[in-house]
Amino acid sequence: MTAVKSLAFLVLASFVLATRALIFKDCGSVYGKVRSVAVTGCDTSNTCILKSGTNLNLTVVFTSLEDTEKTKATVHGIIGGVPLPFPLPQADACENSGLICPLSNGQNYTYTATIPISPAYPKIKVLVKWELQEAHGKDLFCIEIPSAIL
Repeated sequence: MTAVKSLAFLVLASFVLATRALIFKDCGSVYGKVRSVAVTGCDTSNTCILKSGTNLNLTVVFTSLEDTEKTKATVHGIIGGVPLPFPLPQADACENSGLICPLSNGQNYTYTATIPISPAYPKIKVLVKWELQEAHGKDLFCIEIPSAIL
């Protein structure tokens, strides 16, 4: 019986470790509810490693808590408490992001974005703050992801 319990524990432990989610903090999602966040290559660590010369692929599943015609994405790298804006190839989240605008209150959506991690970026730890804002600048979602550029 002990061997069966040990095997069951190992299977359960393996499952729990395999399903660890990306570490992120909701930093003020007032007009939306974040359901899940995924970043390529960042699923099982306390720090998301952003490899120089690659692309970061972000997916956020959220529920909109407001009707809105427009959405805008903004990204900041927070270094030493100072937010530095990061240019997005496409800030209009109604285009090429998986969203079909207008967004409706109570509906679930999947937002996707891809941004290049330039080899020119310094190799540094950074807190990535990603916001999706509705037409009046209020956050549908706001997430912070502890990261490091390598």
